[in-house]
Amino acid sequence: MDGEFSWPCPDFVADLDVTGKAGTIVLPGDRLTFTGPDLRVTVSGPTGKSVSYVITGATHVQILADGGQLVTATGRNVVLVPETEDHSAGLFLTVGTVSWTLNPDGSENTLFSGEGKVTDVCALVAP
Repeated sequence: MDGEFSWPCPDFVADLDVTGKAGTIVLPGDRLTFTGPDLRVTVSGPTGKSVSYVITGATHVQILADGGQLVTATGRNVVLVPETEDHSAGLFLTVGTVSWTLNPDGSENTLFSGEGKVTDVCALVAP
């Protein structure tokens, strides 16, 4: 999975360069696991500031009875968060176990709970 793309931060657009392997495992009981056994990402801001991470964590998705989703990231992951009425879009490094829920339409219900650590990547590469 090699590729480049952009993602909005609160006051600028960040560029991401992703390399390595990633996969999806479909599990019984309306569950999915997204893996990145050899995944790396470099996030760059508009002035050239950048950070690089090995993101070999897994993201587990459980489809809920109402059609919503319970998402749990374990290990090291970079999470792309879209803009909502409550907050700007952003990029976050999660380390450990962090969960959030989505409504049936894919919109955010809750954001980031759990014992893991969450780092605002946009703040690290901001001008």
